[in-house]
Amino acid sequence: EGMGVPEAASEAAAPAGAPKYKPKAWVVHLALITAQIIFGGGSVVGKLGVDKFNPILFALIREGCAGPILCVLAYCKDRTLPSPKHLWWFLITGLFIFSNQLFFIIGIKLSNAVVGSAWQPSQAVMVTAIAIAIGWEKATVMKILGILIAFGGAVFIVFFGSQLKEGSSELAGNILYFFNCLGTAMYVICSKPMMKTYPAMSVTAWSYIMASIMMAVSCLVANNVHQIYDFVCSDCPSGSKWSVPKSAIFALTYWILLTSIASYLLMTWGNKYADASLVLAYTPLQPATSAILSFVLIAAGYKGSLQQPGLNILGVVGIFIGLALVVYDSRKTHAKEKEVEYLKVSSVVGESEVKGAGSVQVSSEIDGKMDEFNDIDHHD
Repeated sequence: EGMGVPEAASEAAAPAGAPKYKPKAWVVHLALITAQIIFGGGSVVGKLGVDKFNPILFALIREGCAGPILCVLAYCKDRTLPSPKHLWWFLITGLFIFSNQLFFIIGIKLSNAVVGSAWQPSQAVMVTAIAIAIGWEKATVMKILGILIAFGGAVFIVFFGSQLKEGSSELAGNILYFFNCLGTAMYVICSKPMMKTYPAMSVTAWSYIMASIMMAVSCLVANNVHQIYDFVCSDCPSGSKWSVPKSAIFALTYWILLTSIASYLLMTWGNKYADASLVLAYTPLQPATSAILSFVLIAAGYKGSLQQPGLNILGVVGIFIGLALVVYDSRKTHAKEKEVEYLKVSSVVGESEVKGAGSVQVSSEIDGKMDEFNDIDHHD
């Protein structure tokens, strides 16, 4: 699908009753896999990029460039601008994008990039835990078990083999990774109501703009408070608070064009044609990509500030198992809800009208009934 063509316009141009475009399955899988590989590589590239470089300035440049580009792409696709009365929405979602990216970039500056990638699959588990806490999802034995196992894996990553002394950069980095993932989870939760008013790309783009403003304020504060600057950039040369070393240009380009834009577009496109469980199933590719890339670079002699992960990386197994349980339970619950909706529809329009060739053939009349049931039963 061309990103420059508004979805509504492309659908309107299609003949009545014509089948909607659906890409081949392998293309959807390739898009989702590529996005996760880009994310995984970004951890290692970012780790090398912030060597002797202020990580908050790195994040500011990244968001300051990616935000406007995403806004232009979003407007070309959606032709939508935020209403002034909804700016507080974007302020909240921007706050969580800001916290997500600030904590991650400082985390990889202080700690291990592979461990940072290993934390990322926990975001889906955090989303489920928060959704259960606020009543958006029902608590089931399998979901609770998955959350507990994933939490145990995260605790193992943080504490096993870590130097539990004050000032430990490894421990501090892991704590920052936790808040990085929590920020992403909160963004997902808080942006969900906004999706009823604005397209997903517009929500992300304008949230990025808000996050950029917050990052600029943070950079000003950090660069003028010596204790903060010395904590986040202890290896930075004197007088380099606002300077960008040549060694960081590739990392910035990678994070702006690939991590912030290309991966997001791939994920957004893939989400249109894939189940949420499939999208989540590929998140383990992030730590796998980071680990392989780190090993290759270290073996090739280009170590820089990279570190091989310790045994605490095994905690990712617990996160994966917990994620698998949550995804399986969500998929099973979704299947049951679809079966209930089918029974509701068949009771309204007749069983014979919703059968056909071994599958449910949904007519325009049934679509209307389904919309009515969705409006009644699925408001959050």
